[in-house]
Parts: sequence; structure tokens; C-alpha cells
Amino acid sequence: MRLLIISILFLTGNMTLITKIAAQEKSDTFKNPAKKDELPIPKEKDQLFYLQRDPNSNTVIYTLNLEEGEIDESNPVSAHWIRYAEDGQRSSLSFIQRKMAYGVHHKKLNENEFDIRIQAYKDLAIRLKYNKHSDKFQAFTKIENKEVVLEKIFVRIVGGSLFKPNVEYIEVSGHDPVSKSKISHRFCP
Repeated sequence: MRLLIISILFLTGNMTLITKIAAQEKSDTFKNPAKKDELPIPKEKDQLFYLQRDPNSNTVIYTLNLEEGEIDESNPVSAHWIRYAEDGQRSSLSFIQRKMAYGVHHKKLNENEFDIRIQAYKDLAIRLKYNKHSDKFQAFTKIENKEVVLEKIFVRIVGGSLFKPNVEYIEVSGHDPVSKSKISHRFCP
């Protein structure tokens, strides 16, 4: 909701109010950051992976987008919030969140295989494809030159602003598609 208000204020040129709202958001956000190991672990129908960051426990869930049992090729992955820090309700990403932060861009590679990129960090290559070992579509990425099933992305934010947070590191976690052994990798963007 705040992003919608800030967007409207930006379009109308009211920079004073934008600055005040952003300062309040920063103050509210970084007073009590969420502890990474205490964040909830979501389990949703058709969930591919999820993204959490430490300002609070709100979580972005990425799910397989199906139409009549088939992948929607025009939009194979959907993203939405679970607002754990509020009432645990599900909500859509705002326009700005979809276009500049948590939304996904996709490109079809071949039949039932897509390259997926998260808007805020397009360098992280994610491939949506069928996994014969689990008999379902899953998101894959490379960790330490090994293809793994992506489960979680965690972003450590230390200060910055609403539109330009200071990202200390990104941690990508998943498992081996055959052995199911857990694998994580932390890097600075």
C-alpha cells in the first residue's frame, strides 16, 4: 500500500511527502529485523521457491502457473506475498514490486522449459523445467557449478532506502535433484 501511495506522490511531484514516508518506512523496517533462522517456511500448492529478506517475515512465494493442468506459457511463474508480519494474508505484488523488484521475466527455451529472472537481480539464472526424479516441474539454479532444485532465496538487507536497499548478501538454497542433499551458497551482488 505504501508503494502505491509513494508512486502516486512521485507522479504528482510531491517529493517532501515521499521523503517522509520513506524515512518512516526505513525506521519501521529496520527496528526489529527478522532473524533468518526464525522465518516461517511456506508450503503452498505448486510452490517452486520463495524469497525472504530480513526487514520482516513477509515472504514472496513463486508458484507454477497452470491453466487446465498445463503451464501457462505467457506467464509460467506467478509471484505473491504472504504477509506473515501482518495477519498472514496472501496479497498480490504491487505494480512497482512486479516491475522493479520481485516480479519475474521469462523466456521460453524449448518445450516446457523456461529461463526465469527476478527483476531486482537478473544475474541469477533460474530454469523452470520438468524434473523426472520428482515427476513435476521445478525451478533449478546453479550452486557451485552444480544444478540444484531452488527452494529459497534469502536477502540480507542492512540499511539503505526503500527504493535502494543496501544488500549485504544473497543466499540461495536448494537440494540435489537426485540425492536430495541440501546445498546453499552465499554471495555479494
